[in-house]
Amino acid sequence: MNSYNKTEQKVAHIFSKFPKVKSSIKKPYQKLNYIRYKKNYNYRSDYPIKKISLSSKESFFGYYDKSPLNSTNEYIIFHNANMDTKNTPDPEIPLDIILYDVGNDNYEIVGSTYTYNWQQGAKLMWIDHYKFIYNDFDRERKKYISKIYDLKSKKTRIIDYPIYDCFGEKYAISLNFERLNITRADYSYRNLGLNINWNDNSNDGLFYIDLKNNTSKVILSIEDIIKFNPKKSMQDAKHKFNHIMISPDGTKIMFIHRWFLNNGRRFDSLYVCNVDGSNIKLIANDDMVSHCFWYDNSRIFGYLRDKITGNKYYMININSGGKEEVGIGKIDLYGDGHPHIHNNKIVFDTYPDKARMKNLFLYDYENDELKKLGEFFESFAFYNETRCDLHPRFSFDGKNVFFDSVHEGKRALYQINMEQ
Repeated sequence: MNSYNKTEQKVAHIFSKFPKVKSSIKKPYQKLNYIRYKKNYNYRSDYPIKKISLSSKESFFGYYDKSPLNSTNEYIIFHNANMDTKNTPDPEIPLDIILYDVGNDNYEIVGSTYTYNWQQGAKLMWIDHYKFIYNDFDRERKKYISKIYDLKSKKTRIIDYPIYDCFGEKYAISLNFERLNITRADYSYRNLGLNINWNDNSNDGLFYIDLKNNTSKVILSIEDIIKFNPKKSMQDAKHKFNHIMISPDGTKIMFIHRWFLNNGRRFDSLYVCNVDGSNIKLIANDDMVSHCFWYDNSRIFGYLRDKITGNKYYMININSGGKEEVGIGKIDLYGDGHPHIHNNKIVFDTYPDKARMKNLFLYDYENDELKKLGEFFESFAFYNETRCDLHPRFSFDGKNVFFDSVHEGKRALYQINMEQ
């Protein structure tokens, strides 16, 4: 196994307290390992893999929590890049929004956006069988907006606010995208620059967007959370919310509160609340929360820290607060990743190992069975903000897995049919 061992992970944890030092030694160490462990292939999988892309341009979908394929299995949506994605996003160069008609094998450009990043794109997502939404920037009004495209009528409706996650066409939850660029721009937008009053945490936080009436209101402020769970490290820190996910039944929201010291050191806590911001629950509070997913309406699966049992995947009951270690001796061998869940199946990826291979796995939670779907190379040309995590996602019916990859030297969206 070419994964980083427990000792290396512990050393990395120690250096996380000194972000600048960690940043200076991380890449050289990774390059030394690559020279030793590199493989003579750029991907390997026992499954047929289909590339989804328009012409020779680079393509990708975005984050791991949504399906590119609609619920009727007729259409796939994705981003097409008009620039080399080894470079950081340029707010003057738009992404194309592509609609792929699966049955007719036909690609169509149905929109564009100047508001995006390489990790999450423009938050492109389906909100019903034949409608999808994505973020954009209104240059005249100088504000972030979102657009709903109806592929049946071929009409676009403007929402005067950006979205982060949606519950159908009923409502969205959003946040301040400028705040996401505290130490890195991985998830932020560049159209307005960085003009944040970091001392004002009372008028910023989670926003409820009524998609029918095109209105917005703050439902939970950053100041509310600081007062709910005050810590000494929060004093004089810069704060943000991130990684919002709405529960399957649409009644609750999970989100991460992150705060940063002047030296860049990061702290995390995971929360759940009702969609109106009430009934706040602190779910994880041991300083590190990474990637999570709703397993059902009462349980969250995620990679996070427990100060006693360590960093690994846990299943958390949001009602009882109970926390269960998952996949002991199996999935915990691979460290952090991005999980997407369909019924009892969990598809997740890994970060590049010593050979710069990212692994794609399928885990059966009920039967504790792990299956490898493939491994995919990522060169050092894609690194930090321009990296390409696999971000695997199930289709709505669980029969397909989609992922982004750069194993062919360019960013592209790929599909695995699990029934073949």
